[in-house]
Amino acid sequence: MFQRIKGAIDRTIAEEQARQKTISESTTSSRSGSASSRRNDSLATAKRPSRSKKPSADASESAPNPDPAVFEAAFVIDDSDEPSRTASPKPPPPPAKDGDPAAVPAPAPAATTDRTEEKKQDAGQGNANPADDKSRGNGEGHEANAPPAGPAEDLSPEIRQRLRKLEKLEATYPELLRSYRVAHKRATAIEPFEKALRENTPLTSISDPDALTEYINQLNLRGDMVMDELKRVSADKDELGKKHQEAQDKLRKMEEKLDALKAGKPVESAAEDGAKSKTAVAANGGGKAPEKIKSPVASVFSMLSPKQTAQDDDGTRDKSETEDIFSYDEMPQLQADIAAKSGEIEQLKTEIADLKTELSTVKKDSAGLATRLQSTTRELNEARETVPLRESMQSQLDASNEEIARLTERLDKSQALLKDLEDKAEKEVEAASSRVRESETSLATSDKRTAELDAELAKANAAKAVSKKLIDDLSAQIQGLKKEKEEAQVKMNELSNKLQAQPAPTSAPAQKTAASAPAAGGGASKKKSKKKKGKGAAAGASATPEEVAGEAVAQTAGSPPPDVRAAAALETEMSKLKEEVKDKDEMIERLSTKRKTEEDLRDEIETLQENLLSIGQDHVEAKERIKELEAEKASLKRQITELEGQMGASASGAAAGAKAQSDLDEVRKEYDDLKSKSAALQSDLGAAQKLAQTRYKDLSELREVLEKAQPELKSLRQESAELKAVKGELVAKAKELKDMERREREVKLEANRAHQLCADGETEIKGLRERLKTEGAAKQLADEAKRVAERELRRAEADKVELSAKAEKAERALRQVQDDVNKLRPRVKELEEQAQKLRREKTALQEEGEFKAQQYANAQGLLSSMRDQTAEMSTQMKECKSQAESLEEELGEFLEQKDGRLRAQLVPVLGKLLKFDKTEEQKWIKAVQHIEVR
Repeated sequence: MFQRIKGAIDRTIAEEQARQKTISESTTSSRSGSASSRRNDSLATAKRPSRSKKPSADASESAPNPDPAVFEAAFVIDDSDEPSRTASPKPPPPPAKDGDPAAVPAPAPAATTDRTEEKKQDAGQGNANPADDKSRGNGEGHEANAPPAGPAEDLSPEIRQRLRKLEKLEATYPELLRSYRVAHKRATAIEPFEKALRENTPLTSISDPDALTEYINQLNLRGDMVMDELKRVSADKDELGKKHQEAQDKLRKMEEKLDALKAGKPVESAAEDGAKSKTAVAANGGGKAPEKIKSPVASVFSMLSPKQTAQDDDGTRDKSETEDIFSYDEMPQLQADIAAKSGEIEQLKTEIADLKTELSTVKKDSAGLATRLQSTTRELNEARETVPLRESMQSQLDASNEEIARLTERLDKSQALLKDLEDKAEKEVEAASSRVRESETSLATSDKRTAELDAELAKANAAKAVSKKLIDDLSAQIQGLKKEKEEAQVKMNELSNKLQAQPAPTSAPAQKTAASAPAAGGGASKKKSKKKKGKGAAAGASATPEEVAGEAVAQTAGSPPPDVRAAAALETEMSKLKEEVKDKDEMIERLSTKRKTEEDLRDEIETLQENLLSIGQDHVEAKERIKELEAEKASLKRQITELEGQMGASASGAAAGAKAQSDLDEVRKEYDDLKSKSAALQSDLGAAQKLAQTRYKDLSELREVLEKAQPELKSLRQESAELKAVKGELVAKAKELKDMERREREVKLEANRAHQLCADGETEIKGLRERLKTEGAAKQLADEAKRVAERELRRAEADKVELSAKAEKAERALRQVQDDVNKLRPRVKELEEQAQKLRREKTALQEEGEFKAQQYANAQGLLSSMRDQTAEMSTQMKECKSQAESLEEELGEFLEQKDGRLRAQLVPVLGKLLKFDKTEEQKWIKAVQHIEVR
């Protein structure tokens, strides 16, 4: 809504400027009432034409604008004669048109009120326009000297309001003049540029820069498509040439093999005939070299000619007939060999049929090439403006191809080095792993042995504890027995003392007892000799009471009758004591034997401990060995990490080599693709090597078969009659070959025609290139357009690199399929079906591309028509806007003339007519109130 109000204000400013122009033209040196009335009339008459001229001026924006000098002359203010703004009297109201003299002095009070408002406005704006301030000062000086005017009520409020508007407009006049000059310069510069666009491009104006960039992009894309199509056609030509050369070589070899097997000729003669046929083919190829240089298509079809091979086969047959010698001794063997050879003949027939089908496919491909050449010539005619860029693109592409080849060589070298390092690392890792496994096995055995020894040691420790406990018990028992023995010995000493206290008559028995005592002592000494040396003291101690007891018995035997009872009691005690001593001796012996067993156990424990120490030592040595192996393992791991670092360094070197090519095109972005391509090439190379090995094995087997067949060929000479029948069949085949030669001549004629068409197309392309060079020299774009074109060219180059990479991938896949078809004969049928499917898809894609191109052309036509329609609609919209603005202006003037209540009532009606929302209605109400306040 505010935009509309602003537009209305701008229009009123323009109208006031036009009015000021008419006022400045009508001013004279003498100011009179009649002059003011005439200016009022001219102002009233100039009001409506300016309003009526506004829509037409807005509608004709495409027409050239008037000269700024005219616009500037309309605002010339003469400071020498009259004041610029405030001194010029405003016209009276419409009833005073007849020149009422009362209206002449009215402008003085209005001028004073206007000057106050103008001073306020100038204080807000600053000293931006010194010329206007000067003119304003001059006007004020003139008004100060003016005579006093009549009452201010004679001027209408409309005139006062317009005077205020005029004073405000003079401040913005220089800015409006400057902007108008700039706009006029732009309009005059735009018109020739648009004219050039309309003449040379489908564009009509510069109002749509996206259309211009789209047009340039389309031209670049068209040039790229033409280049890609040329590359693809040339690659197809080379590929077909290779394919037909291989097919011709295979056909020649198969026919030579067939002739050698049918004619029964030795391998040496067959080899000689093959060499002769090769020399003849080479001679024929040398004779046809100019034709190959002239026409690659004709050379492709000339490769398929079996004429030379048929002539060589006839020569080999004649030679084999001269060398046929019959021997009827080997008939059965010859029959079996003939059956095998007939199978081979059938196989060769199938291969000949396959070659025929390949010939038909080659014909189809030649027709497709002709159509492609026609399409490429047509596209070259359409892409005349992109040819100068194409040469630079081709040079850049060649440089990038060379760089790619160099990078692939470096990549192959780095990959070979990487493989060597990986092999070394794998070997070292395997050796280290074997060492680690051996150390682990030895460690496991040592752990097992230590576990067993620990178990034995635990058992020994348990036995030692038990034996120690037993020894302690036995030692306690021995000590107890020793105490008892001492007590018994004390008792015996007391008894002996009592016996010594008896009378002397007992001397004779004492002698007997003394005699018996030594005997007892001898028995005791015998017992003592059986004991150990360490127990002799105890045995001796036990012998003394026996002697004392013997003496006491002798004394009792010699005692008088009154003491017989005491002696008997003593004897009984002595016998008891002897029995106790014997028991104690037996116990001592048993304990001594037990002690012996304990000592043996101690010896065994000591031996076990020594064994355990030796095992621990072995275990320590094993642990040291494990540590050494672990250190070796760590060193090997370190070496592996170093090797991996070297591998990473080699990879980083390859990456650095790829980054070094940033000055050429954006080929380094495709380095990963190159890696994948190199990997694919390596896999293809491996597959080719495998195939070569298999073919070499097959050849060696065939050689062995031929070597075995050489002695059998002598027996085959007996079956010459049957071979003559076969010869008849071969004559029929020769006729078929002649028919094929006739067809080949026809194909050659067709190829020559296609070659002629290609030559014509090339000459036309050369002429077009020359024309394009001359036209390109004449048409150089401006600096801005050049920068834009260079930026778009870089984008197009990036797109072209991507498209070329995709095309190379597709070509590589197609080459791989064709190589597989040529190499793998058992899978020829399946691959041919796949090739047919691919061709159908290719044709479908071509048709789809042509359909899309047609759709694109139709879309461009629709776009151009839509642009024209949009231009027409824009002009209509501008006319409608200008009409609406004029209506709004008239409405504003109408509202200004009405009172406030009527204005507030008219706003809802206007809202319904113009479909205002509430916010716009409120804004209109505020604007109306603002007008009322003024």
